[in-house]
This record gives sequence, C-alpha cells and structure tokens, in this order.
Amino acid sequence: MSLYHFGENRTEKRLTMQKNKTPIGYKTMNRRNFLQLSSVLALESILFGSSVHASSLSSDASAFHLVIIGGGIGGATAAKYMRLLNSEVKITVIEPNKEYMFCPGSNEILPGWATVKDQTVTYTTLKNRYKVNFIHTKAEHVNYRKKQVSLENDTVLSYDKLIVSPGVSFDYGAIEGYSRELAEKSFPSAWKLDAQTLLLKKQILSLPKGGRVIISVPKSPYRCPPAPYERATFIVHMLKESNPTAKVTILDANDDFVFDNVYPYYWEKHFNFGKKNASLERVAAKDGGTIVKLNAAKKVLINSEGKEFKGDVLNIIAPEKAARFAFDNDLTEGDWCPVNYKDFSSTKHKDVYVIGDAIISDPMPKTGYVAANQARVVVQAINDELHGKQIGTPFIVNDCIAMVEQDFGMTLSEIFRYNGENKPLKARDYIPGVDKQKFQQKMLGSLAEDWQKTFRQSIFS
Repeated sequence: MSLYHFGENRTEKRLTMQKNKTPIGYKTMNRRNFLQLSSVLALESILFGSSVHASSLSSDASAFHLVIIGGGIGGATAAKYMRLLNSEVKITVIEPNKEYMFCPGSNEILPGWATVKDQTVTYTTLKNRYKVNFIHTKAEHVNYRKKQVSLENDTVLSYDKLIVSPGVSFDYGAIEGYSRELAEKSFPSAWKLDAQTLLLKKQILSLPKGGRVIISVPKSPYRCPPAPYERATFIVHMLKESNPTAKVTILDANDDFVFDNVYPYYWEKHFNFGKKNASLERVAAKDGGTIVKLNAAKKVLINSEGKEFKGDVLNIIAPEKAARFAFDNDLTEGDWCPVNYKDFSSTKHKDVYVIGDAIISDPMPKTGYVAANQARVVVQAINDELHGKQIGTPFIVNDCIAMVEQDFGMTLSEIFRYNGENKPLKARDYIPGVDKQKFQQKMLGSLAEDWQKTFRQSIFS
C-alpha cells in the first residue's frame, strides 16, 4: 500500500494552548523531531514531484475524461498533477475567469507590499505545457446518473470522473442588516482578492485622525484562519506614521486563534496591546466579540449582548459556507460538503470528488495549501484506480505562514493522517513560539515572502 504525502479551521479544542504552546490533546513535537519529520516529508514530496514522466494507460483507457469544476488553487492543482501522473487522459477545467486572483498573500496589498498584478496568474502554462483544456464559462448542473455537466453556454460535457472545487460563498445575511451590496459599496468583507480589497485600502488611507477601524471575525470555520490577525497588524503599521492616534479593534467570534502564541507578544511590544493607549485591541467571543447586527446608517456593529461598537471603517468578514453550486447540485449536508477522507470522494454521488474550502474538513483548516494537497490525493487515487492499483492511505501536510511585518514572520506545520472510514483525520501540529533572536523572525519573514511565490509557481508554472 502506498503512502500519500501531500503537503490552515481548526476547532477551539485544538487551538487551546498549554503553557509550552503545544496544542492540548496532541503529543509534544520538539524541534529535533520536527526537523526529522520535515526531512521525511520533503523526501516524500520530492518523490511525488519526480513523477514527471507521466504513465501511459493500456487499451482504450486514453478515452478517459476527467472534468474539473473550478480553476482555483484546488482545481488547477488537480489538473496539473493529473497530467504529471498521466499523459493520456483528457482533462477539462470549467472556470469562468481567464485569470486567477491568488488570495494567499493578498493582505500585503493593503500596506503596499504587493500589488494586484503580483497576485494575478493566468492559465497559459496549464493550457500549453500541460495540455489542459479550459472552458471559460460557468458550470450549472450535474446529471449524476448520465455523468454529464451542463454549462451556462449550453454545452453538455460527459465525464468519467468529476472533481468539484467550488470554493465558498459568503453568508452576508447571517449578520442582520448586512448584505452583498453593502459589502461592495460601504463595508467591505474583502475576503477574496477583488474590488472589495481595494475599497478597504482606500477607506483605511482616508481614515479621519484618531479614527477607528473595526475588523469583525466570523466563527470558525472560515478560509485562511490567521489572516484576520495578520490584516489587523498590517493596518496598524499603515496608520502608525500618518495617523498614530488611530485604533484597530478586532471583534472576534472565537476565543482562541492561530498563532495566538506569537501575535499577542508582538502586539504588546509594538502596539501597547492590553493597555489603555493600545493602538490594537481584541475582543474575544467570551468577552462579547460575536457580532450579530450592523446599523449601517450609524456605522455601528452590535454584539450578541446588544453592546454597540462604532467605527469609521468596518471590515466585516462574512461567515462562510460552501459555494452555491454545491448546494444547487446536492453535494452538501448542512453548510459544507461531506467526503470520504481516504480519497475525498463525495459521500453522496459516485465518481465525484470534492476538495478545498467547500468540504467538511475538520481538523484540516480551510487554506489554499490544504486544497492543493487534497487535489494531489484525489488525482493519485484516480490514477491508481485507472491502473488497477489499490488506493493508498492519505498523509497530508499543511504548511502555513503569516507575518506581522516584512522582517517578522511565523510558521506552523500540521500533519493529517487517515484514521479509518467515517472517522476524522488524526492531526498533529508544530507551532513554534516567538524566537527572541531577531534574525530568526526575520528569516521567517523572508520565508513567508518566498513561500507565497513558490506556492503559486508550484500550481500555475
């Protein structure tokens, strides 16, 4: 049996930290063990990455058609790595956009460390080098009995296997008084790279002297768990010289958060966090941080106890659920899509796989890196099945990075092992605390910058 290694929302239980900052419920992984583990994982990654000599199918299997709905991180990775595994299958990606706005790293657009152009990639290499067919329109309906996908342009595609990587939808209506229209015009959510990101930046730069920016963080799960705290930190840096009396408030529907063994240390040192004159404050769920209502006319957010928080800029990160396509095509249970964790096949329909932020993923977080590695699991399983091989056991790694400034970064690694049918994956984390040697944090800042570029290249180049 083969071992699949492919490598950011975790439950509050997993985020509760002991004094040594190791998640409760998991064995302590010291630095030596982590380095040993990293070496093994790197070797496995190299072994998979070396499969550039794509295998050939026997007999008439070359007629096999893999259709992928969604050309984001998960879908694009599935297309590329299926081609690396197999030179003969037909691969078609259904994606309405001709360019992809890469969300990981997009917080850096706010302080001007990156541009929209830096975060934009095309599908040219996937089309030309990896011979992936793209149809730039929307998928509308799947006929699971006939194994056909109907498109917005009236095309009907037949498939042998279907991978669905639809992403999430934003549940603006979960907050009373909030809406998509308000998010686009006045109170940006800005949780994907689009016009809302630029609107938020413009509002921050126009903040009145001594004004207040409020970031409302939804209850987990949501995509990219560390990003609200990274964003808040970047905004304080933006305002530090031009508007030093301004304040950033995080209203958080969670008690614990990713990197809560690093961010508060930095905030205390640089922003007077926890003091009356702090330029950044955070209200946890237990202290009333859960927002349930917006009074748009007064620019006021109201928590579950009725307390009001008035701000000049309101960045309301909307709660999330699976994309509309998943609901319309019977792939969901509750807000998310159930899957078999051995190969990420849908529990509801045969020969259909669902990956990325849309799935029931706990304990895996909802991040692009995890979506990419789920995609690798799926295409390996499909290719093994095509060749009559036993499907292996998934062993997935998540690497997550975040920054507080360009010279101060942080990182974590997580391991997820298959734990049997109908059971959640087993998980272990390694989250280093603050290293008080400045060069170490600076090195992690450089790592964070390089990681973003390398990750993009691993999918779209």
